[in-house]
Formats: sequence, C-alpha cells, structure tokens
Amino acid sequence: MPLFEPAPADQLVARLEACFHSWIDSAPARGPRGNGRLREESARIYADMWQAFIAFCVPPQAEPSGGERLIRLDPLRPPAADGREALDRQALLAFLEHEAIRPLRQVRTRRSRTELTPRYAWRLLQLIDRVLNHAREQEDQPAFEPALALMQEPPFCHANAAALTPVPEVLTDAQCDALIAHCTEFQSLDPAAGASWKVLRDRCALALMLGAGLAPGQVRALRSRDVSCGGGHGDRDPDLPWRLTIVADGSSPEHQVPLAAWAARQLRLWLAARRMLGAEMQCSEWVFPSTLSGKPWSHPACHRAAVTQLDALGIEGGAPFRLRHTFAVRQLQAGHAEEDVARWMGYVDTGPMKRYRHLLTAPVAGLA
Repeated sequence: MPLFEPAPADQLVARLEACFHSWIDSAPARGPRGNGRLREESARIYADMWQAFIAFCVPPQAEPSGGERLIRLDPLRPPAADGREALDRQALLAFLEHEAIRPLRQVRTRRSRTELTPRYAWRLLQLIDRVLNHAREQEDQPAFEPALALMQEPPFCHANAAALTPVPEVLTDAQCDALIAHCTEFQSLDPAAGASWKVLRDRCALALMLGAGLAPGQVRALRSRDVSCGGGHGDRDPDLPWRLTIVADGSSPEHQVPLAAWAARQLRLWLAARRMLGAEMQCSEWVFPSTLSGKPWSHPACHRAAVTQLDALGIEGGAPFRLRHTFAVRQLQAGHAEEDVARWMGYVDTGPMKRYRHLLTAPVAGLA
C-alpha cells in the first residue's frame, strides 16, 4: 500500500511532521531512561534529517489529490502482505541516494562525487526506525523492520566502528599552510576583490576551527560576549581577540580556548567588517550570523559553507571536524600539555588525547 491513503500533499506533510514531533517530545528521544535532556543542537539535526525524509516521501511535484508516493512506509498501519518489506528496503536505499539529502553531511570522493558518509546514513536509518516505530507503538501496531535490518548490514553496520576508530584524519602541513593562506587572503571587506561579507565570515569560521579547535556547532553558537580582546599574543592592541569562551552544550562544560595569532587577526578583521554591515548585524548576539538581519547560522548552511571552502583548496573529504583534530595535533606538537589541550577542546579528562599520540612528530614553536 502507499505511504498514505490518497490525500493532499499538505496533509501528508502534516502527518509526517506530527509523527516526528511526537517522538522528539517523548522519552525515547531522551535516552533509555527517559530522564535525559536532548541537546538543542541534536534536535535541530534530527529536524533537518526528517525534513529531508519528508521531501523524499512527498515530492514537490505531487498532485494535490495525493496518489502513489516514492516510499511506502505508513507509520500508522501494519505491514502489508508478502514482498512489502523488500520494497520498503529498496525505498530506503533510494532515499539514501536521493537529492533530498544533499544538504546533509557529505564528503567529496576522489571520483569528484558527493556521497553521504556511512555514519550519517546510519543515523538517518536510525531516526526513521525510531520515529516510525514510536508512531506504531502509540497505535499498538507491529514494528517496522526494514530500517533496523539495513542498519545491521554492510556497510551500515560498520559505520559506528569506523566513527570510533582512534585514528583521526588531520590535515598535512602543506594543507594547513594552504588553508591559513586561504583564510587570511583578504585583509578588508572589498566586494570588488571578491571579499564579500559571507566570504569573510566563512573563512573566519574555518580559521577558528583550525586556529582554536572549535567544532562547527561551537562556531555557530559563538556570541559576541564570548570573545575576549586584549591581553594576549604579547600585543597591546585592545581590539585583538585572544581567547574564546565556549558555552556548555550538554556534551562538554563551559571552557575557554586561546586563539592562534593568525586566527585572532582574522577574527578581528571579521568583527570590524561586521560593524560596517548595518545596525541589525552589529546588534546580533551571534559572531557569525547567517543574514544581514542577524539571524543565527543553521547547521546545514554552516556545513555547506565550510565544505565549499575546503573543496576550493582541493582538500578531499573536507569534513570540518578534520580541522578540530588538526588543531589538537598541532598544539601537542607545539609542546602543550595534554591536560591543557584537552581543556581547550572541552574534554573533562585527557582520555581523548590518546588517539593523537601516534600522529605526533617534531615539536613546533608557539600556539599553532
């Protein structure tokens, strides 16, 4: 049977959204004991994933009168007759290849194609399994099995093991040099030279990922009051940022991290440019707004901006988290203690530092 009985597309969208909101507000979304607190960042990521699923289930070209859909998963009805699960499995695989998920986390392959990472594909399947089966449970219906079954097959069953591999990918020295040159190419807001405000913002965001070890979510959550200026780098300039305060996000406590001098200068340039872009931008609490009106930067938009900049440098598989790992290795190479680097990255102990030890080479001078 189709995903839903014939109905206008807006009703189908509303039904899928209701299934998601019922799950996201439920105990299952907050952990097995139901007493956890789902991070706002996680909730936004789940919402982006589910919107992609809705776009696949209810394509824009669907007629208002309804009809056959691209995927046949009715969360409120029991499974159909023989052969239904095979079709559902094919539909799920088609979803993982569909254009609806292009804005989500992807990597650039050596064949110059964008592909969804196995880890993120696994998370999509897990979300579908959880939401649909939560809806089925609410209606006392049999479980939907195909998503869970796919999660247990290669390559999806290996996605978590790969994600936990203690060998993080880092940039080479040449790639670091190229990225620093790229981030610091423009020294003023000059649209004629190609330095639009978004270009400056995107490159400054990358500078903080490499020069301060920030994760993309921390970059987006950075507020103006979190930037401390003056007192660092041996510079008397009161406008030069030298330290950032990273707010607690549910997985790490509030902590402070110093800035590499080159990243500090780029942040100073961006903050100066930001003051020139109008009152709304200047009054925004976010260091990196998404619009001139000061709205916050979304997860997909920030990720696309970072990947676009890395792609421009020919850095394949340009996941922004590689910059955070590179920051950690560079600081350890510079002779900083594991306790200090762990604290800068928001870790409560030095356990995560073990995965970087075999990557260390000759020390370098200063905060890299």
